[in-house]
Amino acid sequence: MLNLVFLIGFIFATGSLPAAAADRVKLALPAKSMGYLPLFIAAHRGFFKDEAIDIEIPMMLPQLAHNALMSGEVDYHGAADSALRLAARSAPLKAIFFGAMRPNYFLMAKPQVKSVSELRGKLIGMVRFGDTVELATRIALSREGLDPQKDAIPIMIGLPTTRVAALAAGSIDATIAVPPDNVLLKQKGFRELLFLGDAVEFPSNGFATTDRQLTEKRDLTKRTLRALYRGLTFARERPDDSIQIIEREWKVDNAVARESYASLAKSFSRDGMASDVGIKFHMQQIQKTDKNVSEIPLNKVADFRLLEEIKREMLK
Repeated sequence: MLNLVFLIGFIFATGSLPAAAADRVKLALPAKSMGYLPLFIAAHRGFFKDEAIDIEIPMMLPQLAHNALMSGEVDYHGAADSALRLAARSAPLKAIFFGAMRPNYFLMAKPQVKSVSELRGKLIGMVRFGDTVELATRIALSREGLDPQKDAIPIMIGLPTTRVAALAAGSIDATIAVPPDNVLLKQKGFRELLFLGDAVEFPSNGFATTDRQLTEKRDLTKRTLRALYRGLTFARERPDDSIQIIEREWKVDNAVARESYASLAKSFSRDGMASDVGIKFHMQQIQKTDKNVSEIPLNKVADFRLLEEIKREMLK
């Protein structure tokens, strides 16, 4: 009876029932990249709170994130391109959302390098050999007439900050940069030679989870995806407000934020889903490097059914 009196008093005082405790969700990222802007918008604008989710965003290298995902230490991670490769080899993982429909990579070079053809014999800094960035770079160079096996000299440097510092110091001639680094380098006189998304199209900046999470925590996953979907829609439809969030989250001035947003907007996904063509591109590259992987059904590596539900509901 006492508890009932307390509840009635609470409703009288506040006009509502006490809110249920929020579900804690851990979503690991490989780096705090602007390519994950829909996620940060969803956090800033309270879209996760609307779904009764307390979001936590730890930073983890991809392999650590995979291990944490498989052990249940995190619920989702932002290394979907790597998850696709593991899923193709029968790991119980699925890609469930992509923020970009093409790679948001920019080939930046020393000021004196005026074209891609002038990279012949030059040093190009890479994250690591065999990853998505190197793959996209090699395809882009090939389409520009350079044999990436013979004409350029790729060297493995690692993290974006290290590669940008190496280019600024003159240790390398070119590297791949992502917003805001491409903008900041241009301000310092470095040259943007190529937007790799013009040369190759495949989904990037995606999130993945385990089959178990999709099955056993379907409602939580749907709520998480709904917040991300709203973040993506906001990013596409409200550029000025999105630019303000970029300023606050990445601590850059308005000019940098505005140009970074323009770079990101070249790649925004329409609805978080990847095309069959985009997923097949990933699968074809996997098959080239791993001869033990045969034909891969798309539903083995990606699952957009919840996103399709959300899209139908949001459009009603």
